[in-house]
Amino acid sequence: MARFARWTGWVAAVAATVAAMAVQPPAADGPAAVPTAVPAWRQASNLAIVPVHGEFDAVLRTSVQRRIGEAAARGADAVVLELDTPGGDMYATLELCLWLKDRAPVPVWAWVRPKAYSAGAIIALACRGILVSPGAAFGDAAPIAAIPGLGLQPLPVAERAKLEAPVLSDVVDSARRNGYDETVVRAFVSAPDEVWMLERTGGGERIFVGRTEYRDAFGTDPPVTRGGGAPARAAVEGDVPMLALVDRSMRPGRRGDEGPSTPEERDALVEDQQVRPPVRARLSPQDAASWTMVTQVDGAEELLVVQAQEAAAFGLAQRTVADERELGAWFGATTVERLDEHAGDALVRFLTSWPVRIVLVILLLGGFLLEMMAPGVSWPGITAAIAFALLVGAPALAGVAEWWPFLVVLAGIGLVLVEVFLVPGIGVAGVLGVACVLVGLVGSFLGAPLDTPQGRSDLATGIGTVAGGLIAAIGAAWLLLRVVPQSRVVRGITLQATAGGAAAAEAPRDPALPARGARGRSLTPLRPSGKAEFGGRIHDVQAVGAMVEAGAEVTVVRASGYSIEVEAT
Repeated sequence: MARFARWTGWVAAVAATVAAMAVQPPAADGPAAVPTAVPAWRQASNLAIVPVHGEFDAVLRTSVQRRIGEAAARGADAVVLELDTPGGDMYATLELCLWLKDRAPVPVWAWVRPKAYSAGAIIALACRGILVSPGAAFGDAAPIAAIPGLGLQPLPVAERAKLEAPVLSDVVDSARRNGYDETVVRAFVSAPDEVWMLERTGGGERIFVGRTEYRDAFGTDPPVTRGGGAPARAAVEGDVPMLALVDRSMRPGRRGDEGPSTPEERDALVEDQQVRPPVRARLSPQDAASWTMVTQVDGAEELLVVQAQEAAAFGLAQRTVADERELGAWFGATTVERLDEHAGDALVRFLTSWPVRIVLVILLLGGFLLEMMAPGVSWPGITAAIAFALLVGAPALAGVAEWWPFLVVLAGIGLVLVEVFLVPGIGVAGVLGVACVLVGLVGSFLGAPLDTPQGRSDLATGIGTVAGGLIAAIGAAWLLLRVVPQSRVVRGITLQATAGGAAAAEAPRDPALPARGARGRSLTPLRPSGKAEFGGRIHDVQAVGAMVEAGAEVTVVRASGYSIEVEAT
C-alpha cells in the first residue's frame, strides 16, 4: 500500500505540473494563447501585419506590395492586411487584387478593423480569407467618380455600366476562388441586384439567390420586404442574422440614375471573363421543396454593407478577432510583426496631392519662363528644376507613374533651348518644345488607361491643373519682369551673365544714367531684361519690342531711376 501511495503521489504531481504548464500565460513577446492545434491551411509561425489605412490610391497600392515583399523576405509565412479604409482609386484597387491573387509571394489575409468600404471590400474579397474585428463593417463598392474640389460625383448610366463590369468580374472571381456565395458579393457592387437568403428545410446550409433564380425555382416572385417603409435593420435573436445595412444613395429618385440599361449584357460579359465554375449550381424547380425563405438581404437600388455578425452568417468572414494577440493565436504564430508605411510613402502622397501639384506646376512653368527671359543660370531656373523633379520624378521613382512624361518634358525643354540659343525666333522647335512640356505635365497626372472613367478623370484633372498653372505662371512672370524689372527681387534671382564664354565683370555703377538716344552694345540677350554697355559702363536694361541678341547695337529710348529701356539700332 505504501508503494502504491508513492506511485499515486508521483502521478498526481506530474499531472499537476502538466496542468500548470497548460494554463501558464505565454511570454510577453508572443501571442496571448497559442491554440493546441491549428489547421495547416492557416498555420503561420511568422505573421506580418500590413496596415492599409486611409483612402486607397496608387501610392498605397505600391506601398502595400512593397511591404508584403519585405515581409516575405524576412521569413513571414503569411501577411494580414489590416483594413481601415473608406475606399479610393478603383483602378489601383483592381491592380492590387490581381497581384494578390496571382503574384503575392505569401498567402495574404484580410482583417477588417473596423471598416472596409468600396475599394477596401473588393481587396478583402481578393485575399485568402477575411477576419473581422467586433463591430466591423464592409461593402458598398459601387463605382463612383471623384473630382478634385467637387467631391464625389455620380457616374452617368453608360459610364457606371462600363466600370461595373470589371469590378463585378473581379469580385465574382474572388467569390469562386474562396467559396463565397457570388450572389451576395455582387450586391456590394451592383445596386439593381436584389438578394434573398434561403435555408435548407430542417436547418443547416444557407444560400443567397436573386430575383430571377428565385422565380425560376419557385415559379413566383420573392416577397419584397426591403425598401419603402421597411426598417433599416431587424433585431438579432440567436443565430438569425440582422438585415444588412445598405446605401440607398443609388436610388433613382435621389441620383437621377436608372442604373445599367442592359444588365443581361453586363452579366454575360462578367461570366465570359471567369475561368472558374460557380461554387454552387442554380436552383431548379426540383429544388424548391428543399429550401425555405429566411429574409430579404438586399433590395433594388441599394448597396450591401455587412457587419461582423452578418459577415460570419453569410459565410464571408472566417472569425471575429479583437486584437493582435487573438490574431496571432488564430494563426498559431510565434511572432507577429507590424510593417507600417515608410516616411517616403507619406511624402509621395503629399507631393501627388492636387493642391501641391498645382503649386509645383506654377513654380515649374513660371521659373522656366523667367529663366528664358532673363540671361544666365538663375534662381528661377533652379526653382523650375526642383519643381520638375518633384512633380514628375518623385511619383515615377515611387512606382506610381510612368517614366514617359518625365522624358517628354525633358525633350520639350531641350527643343525650347534649341529654339532660343541655336535658331532664335518663333519656329517649329519652340512650338514643339512647349507642346511637349505641356503634354508631359498632363501625362504625369495619369494613373489609369484613358479608356476607363478613372483615366478620363485623371486627364481632366491634369489638363485643368496645367492650364491653371500656365495662366498663373504667365501672370507672375509678367508681374516680375514688366512691373518691377529693377526691383531687388528680380536682381536677386538673376545671376551674373556670361559673355563670350567668360563672366562679364560688373563695372562700377555711375549715378549718371545714359541719356536718351545714347548708343551702346548688349552684353547678354535681352529677353527682355539683360545687361548692356554704354560708354564703358554696364547697366541693367530692358528691351522694348523684339528680343535683342548679345553683341547687338542698342539705343536708349527711355531712362529713369527705375529702368533703362532700349531697342535694337
